[in-house]
Amino acid sequence: GNRVGIFRVRKVLDKYGIKGTAAVDAGIAAGYPFIIDQCQKRQWEFIGHGLSFSRMITERMNEDEERDYIHGSLDAVKQATGQTPVGWVGVDYGESTRTVRLLAEMGVRYVCDWPNDEQPYPMKVPVGQMTSLPVTLDLDEVFTHRMRSVTIQRWGQMVTETFDRLQHDGAASGRLLVLNIHPYLIGQPFRIKYLAEALGHIMSSGSVWAATGSEIVEWYLGQTA
Repeated sequence: GNRVGIFRVRKVLDKYGIKGTAAVDAGIAAGYPFIIDQCQKRQWEFIGHGLSFSRMITERMNEDEERDYIHGSLDAVKQATGQTPVGWVGVDYGESTRTVRLLAEMGVRYVCDWPNDEQPYPMKVPVGQMTSLPVTLDLDEVFTHRMRSVTIQRWGQMVTETFDRLQHDGAASGRLLVLNIHPYLIGQPFRIKYLAEALGHIMSSGSVWAATGSEIVEWYLGQTA
């Protein structure tokens, strides 16, 4: 993914003028400066994504451990990019009952761990501000390919069919398609064309705002203020 796949994904996004929102863990932030540089040149947004792919937040952590975990993740991204992350997606969407509160305390303003809606919504936190930006979980290739053995051809259909329905429903009230993809999966040579075809279908509609996570959240907050 970090050697080949990310560059295939980058070329597809470039083709359609899409700025990515890169979920970066501490290991990637520190170990792959060239990838960070390539994303920065394209004005992608960087959001927190834990410490490493193999370490997920769970309820087994105590509060101090979780606070250190989140702080270490956000600080690594800031050190590598110069940007203070305002968004977060957990490793495997993992959270404890404290996570949203702790994220808000550290200045994170939106989280993508809650796949329970098709629009942003506010989350109640004692300090700071938090918005849920729901991910379209059933299109995440970790779930479709690795866990459910959905074929890549069917995945492409699922993305376009999801978009078509969301576009229909969004005529009356806007809808989100937060597509979480992983370069080590979708960047494989036999899969990448299906991402290109799906994004081509979406962008050809002429009614899509291809925005970063923070752009969506800022717009949403402006409508609800």
